[in-house]
Amino acid sequence: MANFDIHIENSDKYDNGRHDLYKIEIYKDEKIFKILEPEGSALFLNSNIKFDSLKEGKYSFVYENLFGETIKKEIKVDESKTYRVSINPDYLLKKNNKTVFENLKDSEAKLVFQSRGCFHQGKDSIIIINKGKNYFLRLKNGSLKILDKEAWAYLVKTENIIREIPKDGECTTRDEYIFYHKGKSDTINDTTCRFSTWYTLKDYLKKNIQ
Repeated sequence: MANFDIHIENSDKYDNGRHDLYKIEIYKDEKIFKILEPEGSALFLNSNIKFDSLKEGKYSFVYENLFGETIKKEIKVDESKTYRVSINPDYLLKKNNKTVFENLKDSEAKLVFQSRGCFHQGKDSIIIINKGKNYFLRLKNGSLKILDKEAWAYLVKTENIIREIPKDGECTTRDEYIFYHKGKSDTINDTTCRFSTWYTLKDYLKKNIQ
């Protein structure tokens, strides 16, 4: 018999935030097999759930991510082993075509982050530059650091996440992202208190670029 070792975890290893799930539907061969929901007084699912004595078949895990998208992950069970299943609430499917960073051409863009709450406020920024086929990050001392393909892809992914943050938040903390490019600005507000996108980006840059 096979086993499932289910982990609710972030797809981005630099994101230290906890993103809880409240429901996962499991299907076997297109028929409902199990519905996972919080037990007792718990408000959300445990981050690690296990099932044993599974029969062969195609299993599907269906859940809603942080962006309101329905995610479906399929696992084919055909061996007597433990299958590790990674469930990622932070994983975004949608691709936003209006990203500033991805469409830079021989120009620069600035992203300003501002956070305001009852007991705090802060402000920070980064500048990204494109010259021909190369992309650069302007460091605080004014020097340029070239971005490799992985770093560039991470920046584009981060902007995509920022632009898809749900707009129905009611948190007293307001995180504001302002993109400046060619004399124009574009502002995205996050009042969900469910994302730590800026701090995740800064952690990535600190460990990989700066």
